[in-house]
Amino acid sequence: MKRLLLPLLLVLAVAGAAPPAADPAWRAAAPGYAWSFPRDLFAHPAYKTEWWYITGHLDPADGGEPLGYQLTFFRVGVQPARPDSTGSAWRTDDLILAHAAVSDPRTGHRFSEVLRRPTPFLGGFGAPGDSVLAWCRAPAGTDARWQLSWRDGSFGLQVRDDRTGLAYDLVCTPSRGPVFHGDGGFSPKSGDGGAGSLYFSQTRMATTGTVRRGNAAVAVTGTSWLDREIFTSTLGTGQKGWDWLALQLDDGRDLMLYRLRDAAGATDYALGTLVAPDGTTTVLDAAAWRWTGGATWTSPHTGAEYPVAWRLQVPGAGLDLRLEAVLPDQENVSPRTGIHYWEGAMRVRDAGSGETRGRAFVELTGYGEGSRPPV
Repeated sequence: MKRLLLPLLLVLAVAGAAPPAADPAWRAAAPGYAWSFPRDLFAHPAYKTEWWYITGHLDPADGGEPLGYQLTFFRVGVQPARPDSTGSAWRTDDLILAHAAVSDPRTGHRFSEVLRRPTPFLGGFGAPGDSVLAWCRAPAGTDARWQLSWRDGSFGLQVRDDRTGLAYDLVCTPSRGPVFHGDGGFSPKSGDGGAGSLYFSQTRMATTGTVRRGNAAVAVTGTSWLDREIFTSTLGTGQKGWDWLALQLDDGRDLMLYRLRDAAGATDYALGTLVAPDGTTTVLDAAAWRWTGGATWTSPHTGAEYPVAWRLQVPGAGLDLRLEAVLPDQENVSPRTGIHYWEGAMRVRDAGSGETRGRAFVELTGYGEGSRPPV
């Protein structure tokens, strides 16, 4: 029990009590990083935290309503890897935290998570030359493994949790190159430049595979989005959480926006990236867009109140949109860490005509008492 409790307490410490300044024992994200692929798809143990964050929209072949899904692998550094390490089986340099969810308008939102220490039997992270990027054993009661792989130019995703009935097996193939956010892939998280991350996305990936609906695996097609973020600094002292948007427009453009909020809910720092159909990008500062919350939903699970409808205006891009959650309840509640956040698929319509303009995913962290982001 103590072996299980220690990693859990370490995750809680990283999630809720880490200082905003970069720990000198870890490498800090900085401008001028020399990106290389596929190397940078793999783990970066010199940095304290990183994630592989995939969300997407899936159309079932049986004609049912579209589904939203999420798979996230977090690598949370516990202590920097040392070349002189004794190789003790008790040494833990990292923790693996994995979140998976499916939002189905017919059956609701299902969420599952796994927390592991890397061992040959429980999970781990691949290195360049491997096909597996990250993996872990499935939750107790399910004889399977969760896995994110990279092979022949496509990502493979496998998830199964028999207790919740959540399962999917998907292949995501990027249709354009990686999109680097901020300054060549260095994404600031404060106005003074003291905190930031290495951040790129695959904003449009053709997706095929199967998703469990009831007792059957249903064939699906759709589009997905990968966020890859690597960092050491955490939120600033006055920052409580963030709002994040991944928007795929029907005209071929993609849009990423994020804003970091203070304790009063005001924007502390914000930035965005507009991606043209040919992959060229435009950085959008906070003055270039307005993202205004509308209707809200109060969670019966945590009491947190989340906006589930939005008005998004980007005048320079000719966008005036209304976003509406496909389900109000798309809250992920972690029974292991007590963390909760909203991660949900959105319908996107023109604010004037009401015509469908695309699809989006929104992430909302730091809402409600005691809530902190997943890392």
